[in-house]
Amino acid sequence: MSSLASSDFDAAPAHPSQVRAFVALSWYPLLAMGRNVATMFFGFAFPVVFIAVFGLIGNVGFGGIQLGLVDGGSGPVLDAVAGLPGVTLQPGDAADLEQRLRLGRIDGVLRLEGGRVVLSVNSASPQSRLAPLWLQGAVDRLNLQLAGVTAPALRLVVEEVAGRHERYIDFALPGQIGMALLSTGIFGTVFGLIFLKKSLVLKRMFATPVRGLTILLGQGTARLAIALLQAVVILAFGVAFFGFQLPNGVATFLLLLLLSAFGLVVFLGFGLFIAGWCASEEAAGPIANLFTLPQFLLSGTFFSTEVFPFWLRPIADSLPLSHLNAAMRAVATEGADLVAVAPQLAVLAVWGVLAYVLAARTFRWY
Repeated sequence: MSSLASSDFDAAPAHPSQVRAFVALSWYPLLAMGRNVATMFFGFAFPVVFIAVFGLIGNVGFGGIQLGLVDGGSGPVLDAVAGLPGVTLQPGDAADLEQRLRLGRIDGVLRLEGGRVVLSVNSASPQSRLAPLWLQGAVDRLNLQLAGVTAPALRLVVEEVAGRHERYIDFALPGQIGMALLSTGIFGTVFGLIFLKKSLVLKRMFATPVRGLTILLGQGTARLAIALLQAVVILAFGVAFFGFQLPNGVATFLLLLLLSAFGLVVFLGFGLFIAGWCASEEAAGPIANLFTLPQFLLSGTFFSTEVFPFWLRPIADSLPLSHLNAAMRAVATEGADLVAVAPQLAVLAVWGVLAYVLAARTFRWY
């Protein structure tokens, strides 16, 4: 088998014949990927559906505290609690309310026993832990009134600062772009090139005067065009249907496309390595999945890496997709510029250099 010689990585094609070959070798793979069901689904349909589903979840606001009120409660305490903003009282039988509390359907059960205010909460529910804060505020104000304190020595002054409300869509959308880029860079490259190898098309192209670098540049350019289109479609969908905000407008949009192109180029290196090393889809499939699946799960694509155990976070944060996702989110949600995300891009560049060195040493044309 023929390895990818260093001469195949000569300077970019400049001879007219090489330029024509480059255009053809970019255009036809682009058409092929456009007709590929897997490329369309994982690159376009899946991210859009995911954003649609979880974007709707992100638009659901805080529903307040749902407290069950055991029948028979009355008096000033009940009036004070009922007047709290964000608190809804649901009268009912004690046994029924306790069962609903255990099932997590309400956030607390309130019983008024003379001078005592008894609140039962579900220890497994984070939302239930907020109920005592609401109730304590009402009880404290009522105690001050009963004690005749009309002018407390200390009072709380709340000042509002204009800002943005962070939603799940703001986290998910950059991650979906990263996932689409990784899928295109790995699966699109691996299975596309292996098909060309098995059908001997790649061998025939390599036997022509067309340089090896021209062939690979054409393949990479086609995938870059698809990747940029994916990023545009995902961003446009998020902005149009879920109000995804671009802090600096067009500048943020263009910077996200630049990061997408850079990430795709890095991932292409790993795609070339796997495609050149493996001779069949059966051998390449497990390796491609071994490289991509942990990144889909651990690189902050669907949820933050902060939820991982302490021993897992260093591993998750070192993955190439983690750094791309972090850079994309910093630009998309914080309005960061290229200098601010330079550390993430530097790590990505190191991964890219490693990938292309491995690809150059192991790539086989047939």
